Amino acid sequence: MKRVSDIDLRLLRVFVAVVEAGGYAAAQTSLNISTSSISSHMSDLEVRLGFRLCTRGRGGFSLTEQGREAYGETKRLMGSMADYVGRLAELRSELAGRLVLGTVDALITHPAFPFVEALRRFNELDHQVHIELLISSRDELERGVLDGRINAAVVPYFRPVDGLHFKSFFKERHELYCGRLHPLFSYVGASIPESELVRRSYVLRGYQADFDRARFVQAEYQATVQTMEGMLALLLTGSYLGFLPDHYAADWVKRGELRAINSESLGYTSNHMLVLPTTRKLSFALSKFLGILNAV
Repeated sequence: MKRVSDIDLRLLRVFVAVVEAGGYAAAQTSLNISTSSISSHMSDLEVRLGFRLCTRGRGGFSLTEQGREAYGETKRLMGSMADYVGRLAELRSELAGRLVLGTVDALITHPAFPFVEALRRFNELDHQVHIELLISSRDELERGVLDGRINAAVVPYFRPVDGLHFKSFFKERHELYCGRLHPLFSYVGASIPESELVRRSYVLRGYQADFDRARFVQAEYQATVQTMEGMLALLLTGSYLGFLPDHYAADWVKRGELRAINSESLGYTSNHMLVLPTTRKLSFALSKFLGILNAV
C-alpha cells in the first residue's frame, strides 16, 4: 500500500472494528454487515498491505505479530485524522474533533471522582466532539497519553515519566479485606496477629505486583487479578485476602459481605493524578474540558 485511498480507509475501519470486537462474528453488529463481507474486506486489506493480519480457527481469532503492529499504527492514523478535523473546526471557532479520556477501573464510586459531572457540563456546550472513555491499567494509560492515543487520564501516581505532567487530583484509601466466608471474617479482637495473616492466601494485583509482594514478603499469593472487580469477586469466595479501595468496598461491607483487616496498620493511601502530555499542544476540546474539570 503506497498510497491511502478512501477504499483503504474503509478497510482499515473494518480491521479496527474486528480487532476491538474480538472477531468477525462479534464485529457484525457495529459494522452492520455480514461475516462473509467482513472476511472479504479483511482479505482485500491483507492483499493491499502485503501481509497476514490475523488467524481464525478452533483457537479463536488472534492477530499476527504484524497485525498487532498494524492495529497500533491504524489507531494512530484514525486519531490523527480526528485531530485534524478538530483543528480545522478550531479555525472556525467550533468545538469538534475527539476527546479521549482514560481512567483506571473502580473509580466511579469515589466521591471525589469528577469526570461524570465534568462531562455532563461539557455536554451542555454546543459541540460535535466525539468522546471516548477508556478503562485500563496505569501503564497502558500512561503509554496512551505519551503516544497521543489518549488526551488525558487519571492514574495512581507511581513515578515521574518523561513527557508526562502529573497533577494531583484526589486521594484513595485502600484496605486489606476478606470475604464473609473467610476464617478471619469472624475474628474477635482489635488486631489480628501477623502470624495469622502471613499463612493466609492472598490475591496478587498483576498491575502492582512488586508493591503487593513488598508489603507481605512472606505471604503466599495463590491468585492474580488485573482489575478491582476481579479482586472483589475472589474476595467474596472467602478464600483470599486482598486490597480494595474503601469507597469501592463500602457497600459490600455494609451488607456484611466484606470486612477490613487491621485497617490502621495495613491500609495505605494512593495519590491519584491527572496525566497530561508535556510535548504536545492541548487540543481545543481538551482545553475546554480541563477548564470545566477544574471548576467541578
